[in-house]
Amino acid sequence: IFPALKKQRQYLAAGILRDDISNYVVVSGIRAWKKNGELHGGMDGFCREGDMVQVPLSVIAGWCRVSCPGNTIHIVENPSVYAMLCRKWQGTMACMCMNGQPRLSALLLLDLLAEAGVKVFYAGDFDPEGLLIAQKLRQYYSGEFRYWHMSETVYEQSRSDEKISEKRLKMLDRITDEELLKTAEAVRESRLAGYQETVWEIYLE
Repeated sequence: IFPALKKQRQYLAAGILRDDISNYVVVSGIRAWKKNGELHGGMDGFCREGDMVQVPLSVIAGWCRVSCPGNTIHIVENPSVYAMLCRKWQGTMACMCMNGQPRLSALLLLDLLAEAGVKVFYAGDFDPEGLLIAQKLRQYYSGEFRYWHMSETVYEQSRSDEKISEKRLKMLDRITDEELLKTAEAVRESRLAGYQETVWEIYLE
């Protein structure tokens, strides 16, 4: 599903961390346990403070278990929407920022979330790349995964004046998820991208 990350996984399996500094995930409201069974004090502290934290690959690779309030997590693509959710929830609900194409750090965390039985609610941008990311994440996640405000109705509200090229529109042919087909067709017909920050209020309801 994410072939570009296959080699990174192979290196990690051999104990080699590549691009550790820029390979990170931004989260809030998540507690983690290290492989020796101890609670990760840093993550616990950020949870108690209700703050967001940027966690590098090397730290996540040392975790064996995670937990989220209510056993749910909301994942968004856009950093500004993520920041607003963090300010609203202040650690009472778990949130994660994907910020475009997922890094290996994000996939490792998704693996841990799935093992913990955490339900994922995902919201992304309304352009060919954003819809494909959403579909791939759903295909990848082995637990319960739901799209969050990704209907064609929300797309119409989020639509910008940015035109999508014919080359990018062809990417929509790869959308096969029934829940995304109507949204993909609306994007194809209008040829305009839609962005989360345009409809930020809907995520705070």
